[in-house]
Amino acid sequence: MMPLRLARWSGLALALALMVAAPLVIGGYWLRILTSIYMYAVVAQGLNVIVGFAGYHAFGNVVFFGLGAYIVGVAVTLGAPLALAIVLAPIGAMLAAAVLGWPLLRLKGHYFAIATVALNLAMNDLIINVGGVTGGAEGLPMPLGTLAPEALNELVYFLMLGAMVASALIVLWLSRSPLGYALRALKDSALGAEVMGINTTLAKTLAWALSAGMTGTVGGIWGYWINFLEPGSAFDIGISVNGYIMMLVGGMGTVLGPVIGAFFLETVSTIIWGEFIKVHLLILGLLIILVVMLLPEGLLFHFRRLVPRRKAAP
Repeated sequence: MMPLRLARWSGLALALALMVAAPLVIGGYWLRILTSIYMYAVVAQGLNVIVGFAGYHAFGNVVFFGLGAYIVGVAVTLGAPLALAIVLAPIGAMLAAAVLGWPLLRLKGHYFAIATVALNLAMNDLIINVGGVTGGAEGLPMPLGTLAPEALNELVYFLMLGAMVASALIVLWLSRSPLGYALRALKDSALGAEVMGINTTLAKTLAWALSAGMTGTVGGIWGYWINFLEPGSAFDIGISVNGYIMMLVGGMGTVLGPVIGAFFLETVSTIIWGEFIKVHLLILGLLIILVVMLLPEGLLFHFRRLVPRRKAAP
């Protein structure tokens, strides 16, 4: 029988091959749905780093999504190539997290959570009041590219897919790295981690910078995709809420849990919206409550429990 690890990697390779080939066989509607799934998977992975590993509940993590979007928007408007703009997005987001994290990450529990929400609101107001290159409250229209709409959608699709794969690999590395072990120790007991000699402030700051880099990347890609930025959409707290729920549903602190949560929640949401347009939010909310209550460890945890039983069956 094929070893379990080889079977897992073969299944992941097959899934990735299918996602790469998807634009050849599906229509534009489902291509956009898949693109959104990949985007939310990265947002959930970013939260997974700071919440699942470090134990700091960053409800306002969308601030880095909006920051990445505006970095790309301003850079492209000023004439920078798209590739350079997308590279600048995570760099800018990580620098912001490093600077802001040093004081904010000294807060604990709900104080930190509230501080991240306040930070998101402050950044939203800053973009509005600065105006100029950001467009302020009027929004920032970007120059129209030379790509046809179909080609643009495919480009964004592959950029989001690449970001999702890269974020999963980063979390895989983190789960086996000294930083990951330090974050787990910090999550269990901050005082205990300090006694062990861990620089907890540095570890938390690095985790938030990684989280910000992932989130800022897809924020930048999203900004170029919609071609028009306005603060209310770029810093929409609902993006963080969706990512948070996806992380919980899939399984926080795992490598593939946020990805599974994004696929599950966004697909189910799309199907429910199509069939029950007037009450889709009610049905989706009840479904999320049931999943969280019945499967509190996440879908991935319970799927793993089923695998050995199937293997042992005659």
